[in-house]
Amino acid sequence: MRYLFITLITTLALFSANLSFEKGSVLAHTSVFGDSTINPSSSNIVSHLTMKKGDISTLKGSVEVSLTDLKSDNSERDEHMYEAIDTKKYTSTTYTIKSVSQNSAGSYNVEGSLTLHGITKNLPILATIATKGDHVNFKGKTSFKMSDFGITPPKLLFLTVRDLLEMKINTTYKVQ
Repeated sequence: MRYLFITLITTLALFSANLSFEKGSVLAHTSVFGDSTINPSSSNIVSHLTMKKGDISTLKGSVEVSLTDLKSDNSERDEHMYEAIDTKKYTSTTYTIKSVSQNSAGSYNVEGSLTLHGITKNLPILATIATKGDHVNFKGKTSFKMSDFGITPPKLLFLTVRDLLEMKINTTYKVQ
């Protein structure tokens, strides 16, 4: 019985792998009239992902980004962003992958949920996912309204930042 259990665990380990974040970024884009360069991004990503070797449809797990690691080209604007998303109370955002399926165009529909500002909502991502050797490359995009997560878009002078946030993900993971 013990031998059977050890064989089962070893067999599962041969076919399933952890994916560790190697490089890349998450970029969030929004704008305000006259300024379309509000693009905070972060390359400090923590992943808890697994995938059966060679089977992208088995990709599961979560990816976390510290909200104070999101930086744009304007530190004063970043401070307004941190205040709007209340980074003192909500320190990170997490995306949890529930399922991955290939669509007719050859890209992937990633179904999952985003937890932001204490609220969790389903958020699909359209992605290209490719394996090459011991690496998995993930490029995806999605969008959502900040107000859907209880965030009031910040104001800059007399202008309000657009509620819609477009996210682009471009990451590489190493198969462990």
